[in-house]
Amino acid sequence: MGNDVKSTAPAFPGREIILYEIRQALGRTAPGGGSCLVVEGAAGTGKSELLRLAGMHGEASGFGLVAGTAVPLDTGAPFSTLRRVLRENLPARDYALLTDRQTFDPLAPVDRIVEYLRRTTRLRPLLVALDDAHLVDDLTADALRNLIDASASLPVLWILARGASRTPGHAQETIDWLIREGAARHRLESLSPEAVAEITAELLGACPDDDVLALVARVNGNPFLLNELLVTSLSDGRICVQDGVAVLLDAEPAPAFRQAVVHHLRGLSHECLRILDAVAVLGPRFSIHEAAGLLGRNPVELLPLIGELIAASVLEDEGPCLSFRHPLVRETLYDRLSEPTRTALHREAAATLWREGRSAPTFLEHLMLGRRGDGDGLTPAAPHQEARFVPPAGQVALAARRTASSTAPPSAPYAELMYRTTLRYSAAQVQGLHGQMVAHARAALRIARDHGDRTNRAHHQLWLAIALTASDEFDQAGEILAERCDPSDHVALPWVRPMWHYHRAQLKLAAGRLDDADEDAVEAVRICERLAAPSLAVGPLALRIRVAVHRNELTEANRHVDHASRLSAAASGAALEELSWVTALLHSAENDRQSALDTLSRVYSGVPKRPLLLTREPHAGACLVRTAMSAGDSERATAVAEAARLVATRNPTVNSAVAAAAHAEGVLCNDVDRLRTAVSAYRSGPRPLSLAAATEDLALAENDAGARSTAIGLLDEALARYKNHGARGDALRVRKTLRSLAVRRRTRGRDRDLDPVEGPRARWDQLTPSELRVVRLVAQGLTNREVAEKLFLSPHTVDSHLRHSFTKLGVTSRVELTRQVLTHEKIPPAGSGRADGLRGVHENT
Repeated sequence: MGNDVKSTAPAFPGREIILYEIRQALGRTAPGGGSCLVVEGAAGTGKSELLRLAGMHGEASGFGLVAGTAVPLDTGAPFSTLRRVLRENLPARDYALLTDRQTFDPLAPVDRIVEYLRRTTRLRPLLVALDDAHLVDDLTADALRNLIDASASLPVLWILARGASRTPGHAQETIDWLIREGAARHRLESLSPEAVAEITAELLGACPDDDVLALVARVNGNPFLLNELLVTSLSDGRICVQDGVAVLLDAEPAPAFRQAVVHHLRGLSHECLRILDAVAVLGPRFSIHEAAGLLGRNPVELLPLIGELIAASVLEDEGPCLSFRHPLVRETLYDRLSEPTRTALHREAAATLWREGRSAPTFLEHLMLGRRGDGDGLTPAAPHQEARFVPPAGQVALAARRTASSTAPPSAPYAELMYRTTLRYSAAQVQGLHGQMVAHARAALRIARDHGDRTNRAHHQLWLAIALTASDEFDQAGEILAERCDPSDHVALPWVRPMWHYHRAQLKLAAGRLDDADEDAVEAVRICERLAAPSLAVGPLALRIRVAVHRNELTEANRHVDHASRLSAAASGAALEELSWVTALLHSAENDRQSALDTLSRVYSGVPKRPLLLTREPHAGACLVRTAMSAGDSERATAVAEAARLVATRNPTVNSAVAAAAHAEGVLCNDVDRLRTAVSAYRSGPRPLSLAAATEDLALAENDAGARSTAIGLLDEALARYKNHGARGDALRVRKTLRSLAVRRRTRGRDRDLDPVEGPRARWDQLTPSELRVVRLVAQGLTNREVAEKLFLSPHTVDSHLRHSFTKLGVTSRVELTRQVLTHEKIPPAGSGRADGLRGVHENT
């Protein structure tokens, strides 16, 4: 396969929340009323890319766009930034009118620009995005302050990006003033391991192996360094793609990456660069006194420069010592030093460390590196390499020691161990390697337990439950998720609480417990809203859509789709894939095949390279194949079947994975034998609704093959299974198929819910036990809050049950609901003691 690389990922994993905030700000600005956002971050954290995406969102929402970037030379030229931005974005005539200086007032153009904004925004709102705003000249800074203040009543959204380094200046003071006056402030931190793994897979177009993940972990979540490392390594042949897996051939970064790192540091002052060149020789960690001794400076003199480097996220504070935030940056700085300079610095470092009382091995290391070329028979290497002072004859012994200790416990610091384990788990999940997911989750739990990390232990318990669910180990996953989710365990990671409920809902849905799954999903959404983390609610809402489709509550499903769509801007790729899939299920249930196909375009584009959805929802493969085939798109259908087979090949002992692959292939080819294989494998697994779906598809194939009686028997089996698990929508579909075969099954009592035309009793019988308990109390005149207190539920859950009941019964008021209760419920005799009796209803009528 080729080694082509994409220039950028199609989205910006790890930056979903700030993009969501920008889209929200655009939405608030459009009707009228200006606002300002300030985005801060160290070099390479993605400020420029965020502004580019903000411009795309703005233009897609009907905004006009004015975008520009300040440069270091602007600081010495009055109005240089403002003039250049206007010249690059406006027609020549407007630019001339706005910048023509007719008075001695240097800020006179501001009034003309404000008037121009008033005229322009009558037609459409405006987005102004300025990158590196901390570099603007003083007059432009004053102009910005006045323009943003004067346009507060206009539909203008200002987004200013500035670096993390807080060098003094009028521009920085202006931005600080804007923040004090109410501008929203967002700081970009390092990307999470999950985001790094996702970007790596996207950029390489393949699943990264463990060595590639270890390589990218060295950039510590910096998007710029990550992109450059992958692009240059791939282009230079240090990473290659083999059979859909990205393999590391050479862990040494390419020369082009070194150049990119130097370019990355271009915004630092000359004094800061001098310090970095020197301390790169000292190693990964050093003290300010050691740096000062090496440079021949007073430690106090270095404090402002060290502060600048910490603010720029080049160095970080580790108590008594400092360290490089990105090890690859230090290695690059070290390697670019000339041989004489490096040798001299090592000799000076040896003297400095001796004076500072450092250990003998550290002192000797620098002393030996400072004697390079003296003919001592040693083979010194760069201090970031493992073999530093090994004589040529000792290389074999070193290799033997490495082999002997290859199974020893890792000696890296806790944070690095956890970071790499997280990367490996995320990569295994993306690739659909269930066994590796379980192993990495257990390893993460073990590391967290050994280091007494209670917060991460809860996080990784959730990982393990997800992995066990994917591996069909429902009992083990259930034991983990059955434990009470104590809020005090998750103060540092509050998102664990809603995700705990969400993944418990996923497990219950996979086991066919629709009502229980919906209750946990409702709770997950409620907690997300309380935590002000709306993007986390997309997954639980997608699950509620799927449950509603199974239960034939299509109006309710559409309401959830609308809710989830409003939150989807900041959602992760996995949640968006799941939302696309369940929305397509809804379209299919409404017989809108084209909309189903259009909705799935995002999912189809990811297979077979990214089989994550098939890992989480095994029988989604057959649904995706069926949708593509119904539109005549055999290419997409084949790609999905191949992805399902890839997951099965990687997980040969997981019955659901094997069944899902046979199911997808059987639907693709209408192959009876493969569908029989799918049904047989699903019978050995714990997923009843997946088994029912495969049985239904096998029945259709058997009928096409002329085995009508066999098909009817299979349809009856699928119907019974759907009914047992409350999947009324699926059961109704099977009954229609039976009718097309001239078979009509008589229904009694609760079975009538399968056919809405069979009367109001059938609609009443659709209510679940939980819904009945709520309905009975509401009919007594209790409020939602009173019902919640009586049943020990949240008001949100009661409201959800009540909405479901209104939809099923076709009523629109509590009075109509009470009539339904009196019609269908047997009134208990007075004093019967029934906990939720209706004596109060009878008395109040």
